[in-house]
Amino acid sequence: MKRFFFLFLFASLLLPRAAPGAEGFLYFEGTAATVNKEVLFYSDVIFEQCMLRCGALPEERAEDLPLSEIRERLIGDMLALQEQEKLALGYVDNVALAEQVQKAEAKLTLCESPCRQNIAEERLTKWVERKLIIRDFLHDRVGIFIDVSEEDVRRELERMASYGESAIGFSAEEMKLDIRKEKIAREVRNWRMRAASKATITLSPLEEK
Repeated sequence: MKRFFFLFLFASLLLPRAAPGAEGFLYFEGTAATVNKEVLFYSDVIFEQCMLRCGALPEERAEDLPLSEIRERLIGDMLALQEQEKLALGYVDNVALAEQVQKAEAKLTLCESPCRQNIAEERLTKWVERKLIIRDFLHDRVGIFIDVSEEDVRRELERMASYGESAIGFSAEEMKLDIRKEKIAREVRNWRMRAASKATITLSPLEEK
């Protein structure tokens, strides 16, 4: 009897996540991927798609991307969070989190996509917190080593001139900041690619919506 119970318990852990459905029924969530044995659910990809369509993250523009590309980004997020947890890093100030959630809510209010309806405040807060932790971790892990020299500024001015672009109105500090952002974005992409190459990732079929 005990053996049967443990076998049943083990099998139940392998089943997809269950959630309440209409009239008391349960539906089982589909899996979009597994990343180092951690599951990325299909509903997480759909939710991310909605957030991107609405540009919900403060200071981010709206994007309408295919689910496969969104899944790839989320896998990168999962790898960053797994590394962050391993190093015991990452903390979001409650005041800063509340401010960012308020901005996200304001952007969702203006969003024309019907997907924004019935988004629970708790889920939005957790989503914003997750994004802030990832951003801060990658900044500390990658961005802290990025420096911009006068030579970088000179090359950028030459590049702008070759394309007929004017640097009038840009201060040296503003240009350095823009160059640094581009360098950080490039290094973050490289970090994600290296992390993915070392990870155990299994992809499931995706149904585009």
